[in-house]
Amino acid sequence: MTVAIVTGGAGAIGSVICRVLAERGDCVICADLKESTFNRAFAEAPANIEFAELDVTEQASWESICARVEDSGERIASLTNAAAWLAMGPIDRLDHDAWRRCFDVTLHGAALGIHTVGQHMVANGSGAIVNIASVVAHSGAPMNAGYATAKAGLLGLTRTAAARLGRKGVTVNSISPGWVESPAVQGLFQAQARGGRSAEQAREAFIAAIPLQRLARPEDIAQTVAFLTSDAAAYITGIELTVDGGLSVG
Repeated sequence: MTVAIVTGGAGAIGSVICRVLAERGDCVICADLKESTFNRAFAEAPANIEFAELDVTEQASWESICARVEDSGERIASLTNAAAWLAMGPIDRLDHDAWRRCFDVTLHGAALGIHTVGQHMVANGSGAIVNIASVVAHSGAPMNAGYATAKAGLLGLTRTAAARLGRKGVTVNSISPGWVESPAVQGLFQAQARGGRSAEQAREAFIAAIPLQRLARPEDIAQTVAFLTSDAAAYITGIELTVDGGLSVG
């Protein structure tokens, strides 16, 4: 059985990625900071989803997960970097600590994962890495400067890693979701509720701008991960797949 590692695996999107990959038959390692978060997300976890404590900002933490897989005699077939830190605020009112934490988790953490897990994939001659970016990497996010900038960095990291690791049998791609049904996006709607406008009205305004007339479901992102980590995508590397219901084209 092949192993799929998903960082931020207990989150709103990460947990669905774990379930979709498990349904495909992968042995999924849900990598997150706290087991209590995992237990809430997976009250009835399939037998082939297991928790592993991971601080994506720590090299030793990554090495521990890789050693765990090696000791089991399995190989790491895919890595999905879904861990992120949401640091709200505009660039002119910058919280330096929040900015650093956002980059440490969202960008540096993904780079450490590619560096560490990538070595194991190279040793096995194959593997697929997917970075979860965002459409705000292109549009910018005036009230969320750190997040948008870190996600833009992920796109550059994807292309750079793909150019290097492709010669060694490893693909690296990115997915840029639009607005996804999640607590974070619901919080955005709440923040937009002002001047007599409710959170539900803010939600409707966001949906009105999407050609497919709905928010993305976590399953939309998870199924795209499943594709990019499958044999069907074996000749695809260095790309960004935008999953936004047409938001980017209006």
